Amino acid sequence: MNVVVDTAPALRQEDARSGVGLHGLLWLTWRQHRWTLVATLVLAGVLVGWMSYLSMELTDLWHQCHETFCPEASPQGRRLGGSAPLSLTLAALERLVQYMPLLVGMFIGVPVLSREHEQRTLLLAWSQDVSPTRWLWTRLGALGLFVAAVTAVVGVVSDHLQRTTALVAPVPLFDYLPFLNTGMLPVAISIAWFAVGVALGAVIRRTLPAVFVVIVGFLGLNYLVQWRYPTLMEPMSAHRPIGGPNLDVLRHNALVVEGGMIDYGIDGPSGAFDAAGRQLTGVELQRLCPPDNGTGETLACFADNHLEQHLLYQPGSRIPDFHLIVATGYLGLAAVALLTVWWIVRRTDLSAG
Repeated sequence: MNVVVDTAPALRQEDARSGVGLHGLLWLTWRQHRWTLVATLVLAGVLVGWMSYLSMELTDLWHQCHETFCPEASPQGRRLGGSAPLSLTLAALERLVQYMPLLVGMFIGVPVLSREHEQRTLLLAWSQDVSPTRWLWTRLGALGLFVAAVTAVVGVVSDHLQRTTALVAPVPLFDYLPFLNTGMLPVAISIAWFAVGVALGAVIRRTLPAVFVVIVGFLGLNYLVQWRYPTLMEPMSAHRPIGGPNLDVLRHNALVVEGGMIDYGIDGPSGAFDAAGRQLTGVELQRLCPPDNGTGETLACFADNHLEQHLLYQPGSRIPDFHLIVATGYLGLAAVALLTVWWIVRRTDLSAG
């Protein structure tokens, strides 16, 4: 007598052990997020291509200007002027790269859990053979790797564009936007806001309110970093002759933290110091060296009287250190957000969807 043995349960267990469950989760993640991922790839491709083209154009300008800054009065300098199309395009691309992490948080991070709550599909998703924790980490791993890869490519091209721009125009890489769009920061900030978006979607459980909170949080933290990053390390000090040659320490992408402005005609400090180290008032400075309406006599007067500015600055050599500090802070925020999501998932009541 032949005995028929049902081997399906054993085969299913073997398939699960061999990773079929992982493949299914990856396929499900792709199915649910495919249009967002495709749109992200298209936008990133356009951004990378556009920035690469402008990098080549700026390199050509650099060669035309004999491999130095382009004078403002030159045809090349006018192309880099404030209202020139090339300058406006560069400014727009800077903003796109700056707000890229916000788009990642809104459109990739928030829907991971908020959409499951809104559509009440958690009970179905987590009652299968895959545990909620594995479901969570597989999804976060796949989407996180996608975010890291795409933003890394954009970040590399953005870094090259910013450095090329600094060759032809006096735009220090320590200024906030070039600083934010270079090095490891585009990747670190994007990962952070992806994780924060997932966490807010898990907490609020509604997509639109979570997106609103992501926007407010991104703008708030962005302004906080912009306000605090110049003093993350103790600034260095320098004395700069007014009307004379610039100090070498203020070249090469240095960031002026305090000083560098001259105020005329006020009763308060002017920012100019005499040879004895005493700061002149604005009224005293105007009396000593009256404005010349651009003839150059005022600058000559500053030099003849040995007037100086006292500056606090961060040298350009510290940019990698500042990148590391800011990136560490954002990755720490990402770690806190992921731990929050893990804790919420473990405590989620499946009966509530």
